[in-house]
Amino acid sequence: MFARCAGFAAGFAAVWMVLVALAPPASAHAELVRTSPTDRQRLDTPPRAVVLEFTEQVQPVVTRLLDADGRPVSTGELRTLGRSLLLPLPPDLPRGVYVVTWRVVSSDTHPVSGAFAFGIGVEPGSLATAPPPAGASGAEVALMLCRWIGYAGLALILGGSVFLVVCWPAGRALARRTVAAGWVAAVATPVLALLVHGPYLTGRPLVSALDPRLLADTAGTRFGLLHLARLCLLLALARPLRAILTPGHRPGRAALGAAVLLAGVVATYVGAGHAATGERRALAMVSDGLHLAAMSLWAGGLVLLAACALRPRHRPALGDALTRFSQLALGSVGVLAATGLFQTWRQVGSFAGLTGTPYGRLLLVKIALFTVLLVLGVLAMRAVRGDAAGRLRRIVPIEVACLAVVLGLTAVLVTMPPARHAEATAAGGSAHAVLSLPDGGTAEVHVAPAAVGPNQVRIVVRDQAGRARAVPEMTMRVSLPGRGLGPFEVPLRSHGSAGYGGEMTLFFAGAWRLDLALRTSDIDAYVVTTTIRVGAAKPVTHHHGGR
Repeated sequence: MFARCAGFAAGFAAVWMVLVALAPPASAHAELVRTSPTDRQRLDTPPRAVVLEFTEQVQPVVTRLLDADGRPVSTGELRTLGRSLLLPLPPDLPRGVYVVTWRVVSSDTHPVSGAFAFGIGVEPGSLATAPPPAGASGAEVALMLCRWIGYAGLALILGGSVFLVVCWPAGRALARRTVAAGWVAAVATPVLALLVHGPYLTGRPLVSALDPRLLADTAGTRFGLLHLARLCLLLALARPLRAILTPGHRPGRAALGAAVLLAGVVATYVGAGHAATGERRALAMVSDGLHLAAMSLWAGGLVLLAACALRPRHRPALGDALTRFSQLALGSVGVLAATGLFQTWRQVGSFAGLTGTPYGRLLLVKIALFTVLLVLGVLAMRAVRGDAAGRLRRIVPIEVACLAVVLGLTAVLVTMPPARHAEATAAGGSAHAVLSLPDGGTAEVHVAPAAVGPNQVRIVVRDQAGRARAVPEMTMRVSLPGRGLGPFEVPLRSHGSAGYGGEMTLFFAGAWRLDLALRTSDIDAYVVTTTIRVGAAKPVTHHHGGR
């Protein structure tokens, strides 16, 4: 049975590994590192330009300057300088509050947006008064639908072909139209996605999908190139797929060619997803590709079982197809479980992320449905061994329905920021730490709001009796070891017995290390260290995914 499958798998795996090795490096979702002017900064004179610096080179979608009433202000042409965007401003900006809104596309094709405010001659107030522009919900729903149909089409092509070649060769004349329908659906979805992605990125109405200039702009993005590549690969797949599905035809080279092309199709999905960013990228892309392939093998075979193979009139031609598919499905489930566990660890990272973020909670629903599928699979295997065709005909459609829901959940999950990202961007509130000093006293450190952006620092030193006391000298440095940033010195001002205070701007969420050096007398000096957890204030950055 597995001689034919081995050739297909070998070709698929070889091409897949080459594609991963040649894939360009990508970082996590683009994050705003620095702005000039800074958020809520008061200026005495108008700045010459607004500068936004990101963690990676981004593709700008829209960057606007608004006045306090929300009216657009005329600016120069936006320029890209490496990882920075520069927006020239008119030299005669009048006194008042201004808001900069921006929307860019990071290297993983996901749009990121945000806003910040500054004042000329006046205090700008809170950023909460200037929310970023809302996305195009209609276009986002359309993209989710395209992904769901695309996954279903891939399952019918990959899983259906393997089922007909390896498990049920006699069924090619009966089920080839079902696989062909999957190919049609898979070809249609990248075309529709290319049309819809432009309005989704720009926030324009869905009817603007027919704008030729917007479509041309989309085609030049990473998202557009991946979908154009997918379309070309699927069109090239038509000939070997037809040969594979022709009754009496020996797969041979056609199967190997189909494996190569399907590996490329899977790579286009993975290249635009969460696996293509962050740490352990190569391993994550391999895992995601195997996960998608295993899902397709299982789902496509189940659909052909429900739609064709299990019909009573086809029973004489079924042979040992059920036994063969049971073995294939068992292997697919093992791969799904292993790769799913790895992806959950990578994207969630903690039990709190499973229950405390929208991504985690939706993933729990997917895991619950997968558990139901496992139970149904066990029942189906027992029915196969007991030759209970009637019971099997009742179980398989339920499995197909559950898999359809799982594919829908997957289409939604790839639009959402992973739980690790969502946890990091939760609003901080404040951080408080009490550090013990060698002389028996303590140093109390307060950081507020403990969120990405400007933070206030207050440090109070107390003696053994708990009384606040003045110290002659104090310095503080901050660093983010997880990203290799710092240490940076934080300017502190003495307030006598009330302690020291200062301001610092933290550009990333994560566990920041604070090194506090203080001199309590002419001969006593200490260095103490603590770690605070910093989140990103929700109004600053909004992330939306797309595959």
